Amino acid sequence: MAASVSAQDTLRLTLDSCLVYAYGHNTAVLSADLQRQAAVAALEQARMNFTPTLAASASTDMAFFQGTRTTNTSYGAGASWTLFDGLNNVYNLRSSRVEQRRSDVAVEKSRNDVAVQIINTYLEILANRERQQYLADLHESARQQAEEAEARYNAGRILESDWLLLKANWKRAEADMNNAAFAVENGLQRLRHLIGLADSVCYTVEPLADLQPEYDDYQVAVDSLPEMKISRMELEKARYQLKMARGAYLPQLGLNAYASYYDGEHIRTDAGGMLVTSGGVNTTLSLGVTLPILNRGYNRLQVKQARIAIQQAELQMRQVRDDMEQTIDQHRRTLRQARNTMEACQIMHQATQASLQTCQAKYKAGTVTATELLQQQERSLAALNDYLQSKYTYYISDMILRIYLGK
Repeated sequence: MAASVSAQDTLRLTLDSCLVYAYGHNTAVLSADLQRQAAVAALEQARMNFTPTLAASASTDMAFFQGTRTTNTSYGAGASWTLFDGLNNVYNLRSSRVEQRRSDVAVEKSRNDVAVQIINTYLEILANRERQQYLADLHESARQQAEEAEARYNAGRILESDWLLLKANWKRAEADMNNAAFAVENGLQRLRHLIGLADSVCYTVEPLADLQPEYDDYQVAVDSLPEMKISRMELEKARYQLKMARGAYLPQLGLNAYASYYDGEHIRTDAGGMLVTSGGVNTTLSLGVTLPILNRGYNRLQVKQARIAIQQAELQMRQVRDDMEQTIDQHRRTLRQARNTMEACQIMHQATQASLQTCQAKYKAGTVTATELLQQQERSLAALNDYLQSKYTYYISDMILRIYLGK
């Protein structure tokens, strides 16, 4: 759903529009996308490592000796191409491809993480709004009761203590109503930062179109979650690092070519290390092999560290799997529990509301005391809080499980 702007220039956001806006403005999502772009650039560089390098040079110098001036000018171009480097470039390319795929999944994970936070905050705002409306009605009722009690006290029909109790209840109801409004404002401020909305924009959120999800005992495939995909790719990268470290023990084969033109008065060497004479094109072509023999144990250390990195990646993957299984199981249990609790609390809320209305009528008729009336109001408010808590806990767990399912 798209966001809309009212006549008072207040942006009215739905949950869907909050998510869409956050995907383009939340700092965590933007950071993940920048890392993805960096991974794409690194992959392109890994491909270019298979191509030869080419460089050009030009130089001129002038010398004066005993009144004689000599000038030497040279131009040259050289190329070098690594034919074999222990398969380092091959494994680096494969590792870069894995990193590019991992960065794509990391963007998906960052969006899921932000979506969970937005859903929690958005529904918390709606719950506080619903509570605020009920408290506003309760405040109005408490105000009327306090005013009626004052008139009855002045007429000598009730005790002063009853009047003071109802007056205190009115003030407390006013404080509860204001606190609920503050809770809504705080939630809107948190949501503003989550979606990346500018402070200068005045906005509010719309109620959900359908707050009646059908209960489903979701079965989430843990291996398909972004967290598990990322951990597997980290392990795959670690294995390529080990292969690259082992490749350092292999010989390296390189091809070099150089061509130069020299125009000068002295015999000199070109950039390729060859003696050249004036007035002609000089070329060199070389094929070299490098075999590592002793490098102070650096290659052995690199192999050892790569093996340790593989073990760490394997442990991390197991830990991620355990964490995600526990998280999903917790949400599934919470969903079932909240649904059962919600149904019971809804009935209790309706029953306490009916009892409160009856008690209010009896109080007006003088058959119950102010203390009994306030006690019934407390029970009704407690039942409402339980109902709202269980209802929105149910909705939040349902939506989060849907995110894990990719819905």
